[in-house]
Amino acid sequence: TSTASKASPSLPSVDLVEVTGLVLSRALAYVALLLVAGLPLYGLTARARVPVSGRQRLALALFALLGAAASAWWALASVAAMAAMPLLALGRETVTVVLAATPLGAVMTWRLTALAAVALVAAIPLRSAGLPLLALAGAVAIGTMAWSGHAGATEGGAGTVHRAADVFHLLAAATWLGALAIFVVHAFARAESDRAFELAAFARTGSVIVALLVLTGVVNSLSIAGWPLDRAQLTSRWGLLLGLKLVLFAGMLGLAAFNRWRITPALARGEAAALPHLRRSLLAETALGLVVVAIVALLGVLDPAA
Repeated sequence: TSTASKASPSLPSVDLVEVTGLVLSRALAYVALLLVAGLPLYGLTARARVPVSGRQRLALALFALLGAAASAWWALASVAAMAAMPLLALGRETVTVVLAATPLGAVMTWRLTALAAVALVAAIPLRSAGLPLLALAGAVAIGTMAWSGHAGATEGGAGTVHRAADVFHLLAAATWLGALAIFVVHAFARAESDRAFELAAFARTGSVIVALLVLTGVVNSLSIAGWPLDRAQLTSRWGLLLGLKLVLFAGMLGLAAFNRWRITPALARGEAAALPHLRRSLLAETALGLVVVAIVALLGVLDPAA
């Protein structure tokens, strides 16, 4: 086993119940970090850029705190898995030694520093520089996930390509999830907003995001499982979960297309039923996205061949 792989242990032989804490902590960290990066990234890609509001700053600070807490839980759960001991039995010396001997320590240093920067910038009412700084710090925070799981275990030049693809995959996913969060809030806001313009304006960015997700997803999958895929990989827990993830991703694409080509024109025409349809569609798309994140958290600790 390489040193890099110890940043996020693969546990194919352990019952899933025993790694629930590790998977849950990874899932919570993913959600928090995706939103920390995605909210300001969406702001940068929006056609009409607006200053970050006080509520958005508060939300970013809270997500940064959640991301830090979930990451600390993930790190301790990873150390416990590496040491083959219960989480509550971990001692300070064991944690310190493992963090120093594996990439996990560097990953946590970069991530917590980036999250602290997000919280700091969110607390300071900067104007023009606020949004780019938040996006940069958030991108660094979510980017550290590429040095955990399977991407962190890939060595040499292939590892560099795998991690680069994973970073772009994470940034694209973050922008999509951040946009969904904004759209959901605006869809349920009492005040009137130009929802049709907002959805239409995101169409071009959304197309780029989908293309990036597909391309980098293929690179990531081939980097993990190799080519050609054999029957054992396709029928393993990893292969079946990957298939489920792709089905859910297709469902998200279908809902996004429905929003773009059916609901957005209906909103622009002022149809009364358009807004309720939009709310249901956005909630469904968000729910599918969260399930995809949960699957990704589980995939990161499974062996493709097991």
